[in-house]
Amino acid sequence: MLLNFKVSPQLKSIIGRDLITDDYVAIFELVKNSYDAHATRVHIHFFSDAIYIIDNGKGMSFEDIENKWLYVAYSAKSDGTEDGDNSVHHYAGSKGVGRFSCDRLGVHLSLMSKVLNSDVVSRLQVNWGAFEDSTVASFIDVQVQYDETSEFKLPKNVVPPEGSGTVLKIYELRDTWSRERILNLKNSLSKLINPFNSSSESFGIDFHCIEQLAEDERLISNFEGELPPNTIVNSSVENFIFETLQQKTTWLSTKILDGMVISELIDRGETLYKVSEPNPYLELEGTGFECNLFYLNRSAKSTFARRMGISSISFGSVFLFKNGFRVYPVGDEADDTFGIDRRKQQGTSRYLGSRDLLGRIDVHGDEAKFKESSSRDKGLIETSAYEELLECFKRKCLYRLENYVVGVTWKFKFDNDLEDASFLEGHEARAKALQVLSKLTNVPDIKVDFFNKDLFGILSDNISDFPRAMNDLAALADKAGDEGLRTRALEAFNKFQALQESEAEAIRYAEREREARHLAEKVAAKTKKALDAERSKNLFLTSLKSRDKDTLENLHHQVIIYAISAHHRLEGTIADVRDGIELDRVELERSLGNLMLLNKKIIAASRFATSANFKLNSSKITEDFTRYLVEYIEKICPIYIQRIRAVVTSDSKLFELEFFPIEVSIMIDNLIENSKKANASVIKFDIRQISPNTLEIYVEDDGDGISKDIGEVSQIFEKGITTTDGSGLGLYHVTEVLQALKGTISVVEGDSLPGASFLIRVNK
Repeated sequence: MLLNFKVSPQLKSIIGRDLITDDYVAIFELVKNSYDAHATRVHIHFFSDAIYIIDNGKGMSFEDIENKWLYVAYSAKSDGTEDGDNSVHHYAGSKGVGRFSCDRLGVHLSLMSKVLNSDVVSRLQVNWGAFEDSTVASFIDVQVQYDETSEFKLPKNVVPPEGSGTVLKIYELRDTWSRERILNLKNSLSKLINPFNSSSESFGIDFHCIEQLAEDERLISNFEGELPPNTIVNSSVENFIFETLQQKTTWLSTKILDGMVISELIDRGETLYKVSEPNPYLELEGTGFECNLFYLNRSAKSTFARRMGISSISFGSVFLFKNGFRVYPVGDEADDTFGIDRRKQQGTSRYLGSRDLLGRIDVHGDEAKFKESSSRDKGLIETSAYEELLECFKRKCLYRLENYVVGVTWKFKFDNDLEDASFLEGHEARAKALQVLSKLTNVPDIKVDFFNKDLFGILSDNISDFPRAMNDLAALADKAGDEGLRTRALEAFNKFQALQESEAEAIRYAEREREARHLAEKVAAKTKKALDAERSKNLFLTSLKSRDKDTLENLHHQVIIYAISAHHRLEGTIADVRDGIELDRVELERSLGNLMLLNKKIIAASRFATSANFKLNSSKITEDFTRYLVEYIEKICPIYIQRIRAVVTSDSKLFELEFFPIEVSIMIDNLIENSKKANASVIKFDIRQISPNTLEIYVEDDGDGISKDIGEVSQIFEKGITTTDGSGLGLYHVTEVLQALKGTISVVEGDSLPGASFLIRVNK
């Protein structure tokens, strides 16, 4: 004997109110049904006792209602009969239970629908409470009322669909829809359709609520400027315009296309590289996998909050979209589907967290690959395609963006406040970026499709690890097939090696000379001890009589090194001219600029010879940076500057830093020299410690100021820019010195003097 299952009327609640536990998700499901019906517009009307959801989709006939809508858990979208065999339309839903979302919202449903070229409006009346009647034995025993009319029966001012469409009237609402709830729904719907994807622009949602018109008008009249999106009830649902973020953030675009994974890194509008490699994720082939992942620094977060009216953290992090519609709750503030925050806890300074990121993953496919949980707020069910999606996001998206942000951006703390990529103008930053790209491309299967030759070119040999940078550049050029750049990088590397050898020989010569003197002269231990005690009082001594022979020898030793370096650079350039080699103008300017910098080091070392109180054979020192600046300006500068007075004030107690004293002195000298050229009689240095790790130096003078001939004031820090008869290298060298100190310099408004004013920021 064969038996049949019986279906209780309570099935309605199980697949309706009990399954969809959130009013917002219920409306999402109904809007998704409109999208699947090829609607281009959905209007949602809120009344005190009813909600109307109206779309201009293809509508339903009597046969559709009887054989599809009333067929529980049946989905024509799932079996391929919804739009015929030739449809390429991807559907947002396919389980056949979304219609029961109406039960979540209200006790009664009136469904009205019309197909194209028909004069009949089909109407279905459903009382969800009838399913809860204890006298009804079976689900199929519950009857619903069907009739037909010639037009849509709607309240005044509610516009019916033209041609074809569907109206859902949900009444005897289970909850009150306040202004706050409507706006929260509106903000949530703005993330329902992929806000990153222009293909969703053909689908829009409009909100209407007569009761909120007066409050909308009051807000509009009282608000100066442009209101943040979705703060007005009676308007369209607005998606955030991510083009704005693209110009103000560091972001990575990753796509799987024609068997290749293609990655492109952009830093605030500047494309750094584009690489491709064979796709190892076979389940994702043909799904249109695309990920746009944005890193938000402090400036970008501020821009987001200003434009959206909410913080980026409250908005969400990395969203997942299937067939153009969002998968919940992936991307919500408390969600960690991708394990980003779990990983962040293992190393806060090594990894990015969800608070640092905003982005989306977009895939297309049927239920076999990407299947949503029936509860609609539990994300995707684990399938092999879903597992590969998680792996692809981590390895090809998150880790690659993270390598650049942590390896480059975070190394220069001041970049946190920049809206542009100007920090990449510094050679130290370029070297860090080059290191990241070289490491990425040092894999046989990865092909370099593009790299920014303006950024990744021959760098200054003053950077901390020039040989490694040139090796990285040569390897990158070789990978990209740029033989010319590879040759130039290797030549620069070889010249640097030769120069290093020359400098090493100079050091050995100076050491031998110093050792000979040490053998000839011995200083009494008692005298040396007394002298050392006196030296600890000041970084700089003001009397030539205070100099001991040891200190002078150290300075003499340093001058020899700088002079021999300059000699070898000149010798190399003269040899090129003699051999008839055509000198590249950029290379010549770089060479002469380096010579000028070496000459300034010689001058600075000569000044130290009468006043410096520390040994320079190590070049780099760790000292109180503020104290060094104050004593240099107060005790050294007056000895050699003329026609200008340098004044320094400081509120900093202790700011210990590792730095090159000669280079910092050149920075001060260049600022003073620039003020002299601008006819200034006084230059002020005001040093302020704004945090334990940040020092600010305000520099201002009473000179002529910055010439109006300079279009963009930030150009004065570029190489060769000058409005006097100078070389245009002074402020450029200042910028280079500050780059090594993880610092910046910018033009600001002066506090008390009418000339030029600068703000220098140095970070530990």
